[in-house]
This record gives sequence, C-alpha cells and structure tokens, in this order.
Amino acid sequence: MEFLLTGRGAWRDLLERLGRWVPGWVAPACGPVDYLDRVGWLRPGLIVVHGVQLTDAELALLTGRGVTLVTCPRSNVWTGVGPPPIDRFIRSGVRLALGTDSLASAPDLNLFAELELMRRLAPAVSARCLLACATIRGAEALGFADELGQIAPGRRAALIAVRVPRDVSDVEEYLVGGIAPDQVTWLEDPESDTATR
Repeated sequence: MEFLLTGRGAWRDLLERLGRWVPGWVAPACGPVDYLDRVGWLRPGLIVVHGVQLTDAELALLTGRGVTLVTCPRSNVWTGVGPPPIDRFIRSGVRLALGTDSLASAPDLNLFAELELMRRLAPAVSARCLLACATIRGAEALGFADELGQIAPGRRAALIAVRVPRDVSDVEEYLVGGIAPDQVTWLEDPESDTATR
C-alpha cells in the first residue's frame, strides 16, 4: 500500500536492490483497487484474491465492475492477516468464491475444510450461499459457468459423492460443517479422459 501511495517502502527497496527501479516513476497515490480501476483492469473476468483488508468502498467498486473476490479463509488466518469478513463480503453483493490458496499457507487443499471455517466465521449466512461460493461462483470466476459448477442439463458431470449419515436432516448445513476426505468420492464425466476414482 505504501508503494502505491508514496512510491516508498519495501517494494521500492526491493526494486532498487535488484536494479529494477525506474527513476521518474510516479506513484499513483491511491490504493490497489482504485489503481486497478484507473488502468481499466476492474472488469468481469478479473479475480481478486483474499480481500481481507478491503474497505466497503472498495467492495462496492469490485461489485459494480463485476469482479469476483476469492476468499481463502485458512490461508488468511495462517498468515496472520486475520479472518476474512465473510458476512461483510456477502452483504456487499460482491461475487464471492471460495479457494484454498496453496500448500504454502494451508495444511492441505481441502475445500470442505475451507467451508467449515467459512461457516464458523459466518454463522448467519445460509449454507446454500456458502456452497454456491464453493461451486458455481468458482466456475463463474474461472469462466466455466456454462459447463461446470452446478448440476443442470447440458453441463459436464464433474461430480463428487459425499457419504452423509442417515440421521442428518439438513444436508446443506452438514456439507459446510466439516467433511473428512474419506467421506468424499470423486465421480468424473464418463466422457472425460480420467477414470472414476
């Protein structure tokens, strides 16, 4: 942030140390979201990741430009930037998708573990909304919404089966409450190159 606001700070130090600093470059004197908007990059198809520090005004700008925000709750907690404000993201109207980040900042790439933390962070948000973040919103963000992300005619059958105990009355809530990997079976489209696992 300091680099974009003033042209100083750790990024400038790094660029100078690497001999990559461009003398005469003028900092845009704004935050990263405003900068991306100024240069025309805030548009549908852009994916912004994390967003833990975004202001309400920045969320409104992302929403208005049709940008997708991908939240990676376990990574945010692990790196110390704080938990993502899921309720605020949802209230803002921004297209919100769920990601796993990477093994550098999470113990595994288990989307169900991300959903479980998302549920704890946002107990008032419906399980259906959280599941959409993990399915159709991700497909939309990656440009696959016409073929993946939901079960519908004409879409690829890229599915998983989750073993759910018989006594569970709210399956959606169960799915966001923490699913062990051994409860999940991957089912692939029979016309794909990969076999059912």
